[in-house]
Amino acid sequence: MLSRRQRVALFSACAAVAVAGAGVLTAAVASAAVTRYEAETAPATCDGVIESNHAGYSGSGFCNGNNTAGAAAQFTVTASAAGTATIAVRYANGTTANRPADVLVNGAVAQSGAAFNGTGAWTTWATTTLTASLNAGSNTIRLSPTTAAGLANIDYLDVEVGASPSPSATASPTMTTSPPPGRPAQCTGSSPITCHFAVSPGNYTVTAWIGDRASAGNTSMSVEARRRILPAVATAAGTITQYVFTINVRQPEAQPTGQGGTGTSGLTITFAGSAPKLSGLTVQPASNPLVVYVAGDSTVCDQILAPWAGWGQMLPLRVAAGAVVANYSDSGESSGSFLSNSALFPTMRPLIRSNDLVLIQFGHNDKSTTASTFRGNLTTMINQVRARGGIPVLVTPPVRRRFDGNQLDATARHINGVGVNLPAEMRSLGSSLGVPVIDLTAKSEALVESMGPTNSAQLFLRQSVDGVTDNTHFSEYGAARMADLVVQGIRERNLSLVSYLR
Repeated sequence: MLSRRQRVALFSACAAVAVAGAGVLTAAVASAAVTRYEAETAPATCDGVIESNHAGYSGSGFCNGNNTAGAAAQFTVTASAAGTATIAVRYANGTTANRPADVLVNGAVAQSGAAFNGTGAWTTWATTTLTASLNAGSNTIRLSPTTAAGLANIDYLDVEVGASPSPSATASPTMTTSPPPGRPAQCTGSSPITCHFAVSPGNYTVTAWIGDRASAGNTSMSVEARRRILPAVATAAGTITQYVFTINVRQPEAQPTGQGGTGTSGLTITFAGSAPKLSGLTVQPASNPLVVYVAGDSTVCDQILAPWAGWGQMLPLRVAAGAVVANYSDSGESSGSFLSNSALFPTMRPLIRSNDLVLIQFGHNDKSTTASTFRGNLTTMINQVRARGGIPVLVTPPVRRRFDGNQLDATARHINGVGVNLPAEMRSLGSSLGVPVIDLTAKSEALVESMGPTNSAQLFLRQSVDGVTDNTHFSEYGAARMADLVVQGIRERNLSLVSYLR
């Protein structure tokens, strides 16, 4: 039996719909699980070579096609039943020019000249979403470049086939979609499009109709202080896709102590990309979402100033409607200062409701904290979260980029100045108190060491790219990779957020 929150999440996840021609919306009210097809895994084929020389790919490699028109990447996908499929193509295009490709399904052109715009670097990966009709059983999906530049590098396809709506489901007010309501008066500009709603702090359901009947678009979506919730998606002329998100609004909108700036009260939504298109936007109070509170330091917080980014800032990109991330992390905080500062734990604690998750990461700034004090601070947070009915989760701190040869040194692994192995203390405390632990230290250590002393620099801030060298704080790319590792831990621990992961 699904809980009310899970039903809301299922309904919201099914609300991404395509609009074509006259603008009639077709609701995908039931859907199968997403299936991933890697470009390097047979029966997929690549008219080029499978490479692994650009970091950030999934699996064991990606398709680097020949630089010629028609040099395609082809996938064989299986659908349990005939229906409209949502196809997410992950790619990288390190040039500044679009590398368009025809999308052929079972030999017929399903979309002509789909855009694969520049991503800024070959190590920066983006996702473009397409829709196509699949047959029951085996289907071929072929990405065939239309210019002599060839394809972008292709990492994988994520394919989800939606079942046809039943009459009873279509009649449900929650499931029924409506034509795009048009751009509201709160939105200004064209590239980017900025929308501001004068709402009070709280959680809101945001519905966006992205695309345009007259022209093709490429649109990303972010909220508040650089919280990305939708990567750039391409839409063909005549296609509009509806997306539903649950958004947390705070004031200050980024770091609770106002470091870097307090932002603007209310909710700010920004639509960017190479050609942003918006055909409708609504904001309504959210009903009983699962809230994921995040307590941490500068490696986690919503950084209002570029180029810094925290993994908590990227986590909303992985979370579907019905759940929301409320990031109370703040730069410079230790386990003790987070407890004592009135803007931090004392403000967050009363908001926690039954079954909300609270992710707790400290260690970077506990440089001289004793083991007993560290454990005591964490235990206090755990007990107070549980007193509110919430579910505490310990997250060990991500590593710093400090190499001794090809391995990270003790400081990178958070053995502090008084000899305390802080991640080990968190693991031990989690075991003794029955608290789930996501070992981000071990996961990030494996990632950073696998990339090596040179390539791992892209996870952090670099003078050549970011204007600053910093081997503790993350680039947007690095923060996104850390968020992926946290999501991996959420799945491994089978936490309640699993039902809402995109």
